[in-house]
Amino acid sequence: MLLQKLNQALDVLTALRDDGYINGFTLIGGLAVSAWSPPRATMDVDFLVLVESTNLNHLVKSLCDAGLNAELRRGGYDDPVPCLIRADFLDIIVATKKYEAEAIEQSVIVDVLGRDIPVASPEYLIILKLKAGGPRDILDVQEILAANLVDRALLAELTARYGVVNPGTRLGEQV
Repeated sequence: MLLQKLNQALDVLTALRDDGYINGFTLIGGLAVSAWSPPRATMDVDFLVLVESTNLNHLVKSLCDAGLNAELRRGGYDDPVPCLIRADFLDIIVATKKYEAEAIEQSVIVDVLGRDIPVASPEYLIILKLKAGGPRDILDVQEILAANLVDRALLAELTARYGVVNPGTRLGEQV
């Protein structure tokens, strides 16, 4: 079921990107962590999407037309995720911050479950996880760092630029 929903979402997001309705997307969350470290269980698929506000309704409608039960949710002023589309087993976070847009722009094409998918790079995925800051996010950061695929100089630059706690300080290892 999850694989089917992933494929449906990828088809829709790719078509919308190719048609100019969205400016890009990248896989984040548990599946993205599994692209850079040992696989872990996840109950959903998370994407980060760069889309103009004028195209949000078109994005939701396209997901619904593809058979996904999509709904746009807007958070309050202090909500860490101000704009989210929920669609069955998918969470599609609308990029509203510079580091999120950069994560999409700097994504890497990776074979995930037999599909070539743009995935947030390990460094940007760590930034996204540290900004989220939940216990699962911190464990994910540890897994990504342990895989030794991280450009430590780039990560140090990004943590300084975006004001997140240096993962070396937070996790007891040096960047």
